[in-house]
Amino acid sequence: MDDTTKTDEGGEFDPRAAARLLETTKRRAQRQFEFPSVLLILIQAGALLAAYGAIWLSVRGQHPYSGPSGAALLELYAFVAVAALAVGLEARRARAGVSRRSSPQEWTRAVPFIAAFLSVYVLMGALRYDGFSFAIVYGILPAAGPLIVVGAAAAGYAAAREDWPPLILALALVAVGAGSAFAGPSGVWGVAGLGLCALLVFRAIAQVWLRRA
Repeated sequence: MDDTTKTDEGGEFDPRAAARLLETTKRRAQRQFEFPSVLLILIQAGALLAAYGAIWLSVRGQHPYSGPSGAALLELYAFVAVAALAVGLEARRARAGVSRRSSPQEWTRAVPFIAAFLSVYVLMGALRYDGFSFAIVYGILPAAGPLIVVGAAAAGYAAAREDWPPLILALALVAVGAGSAFAGPSGVWGVAGLGLCALLVFRAIAQVWLRRA
């Protein structure tokens, strides 16, 4: 018995091909739903804790405060670059065959976050020019500032889309940044690192729970 049938337009319809297409679409949608992977989230949590911890160790006990060492800052920024690349590659894999959003559209969405991040460093330069102390310019502001402004931008984006889980995560990021600022120019790095690590671990646990539910 032939598994193909005629369609209204006169073409042939193959149920087996349709089943394969349905299974492929299901797998692609599942990859998109599970982005980023739990393993990637946990790796990021550990790397963030190590990077912020290295900076905390480099500034601990400084009197007067002079700021993080160049090696510690290089480690932090290297992590940010590698993490951004990893997320971008996994996002492309997760969207494979599901979304055809163009690169210009993706960059347009990223512009507010990049601007928010860079504005912190512009403000650092302005404050240093105005004579503010190293404890503010190279301590509290670079540690807590990016978390607050990028978290606020992400919260606004998520709220506009009524995407509640990312909104909660973004608000928690703002809370970590604001709370860590009270730990002083040295402690802010350690508190921020612990808070970010805890947020990512909580996100991984929530993702596993949602998948099982």
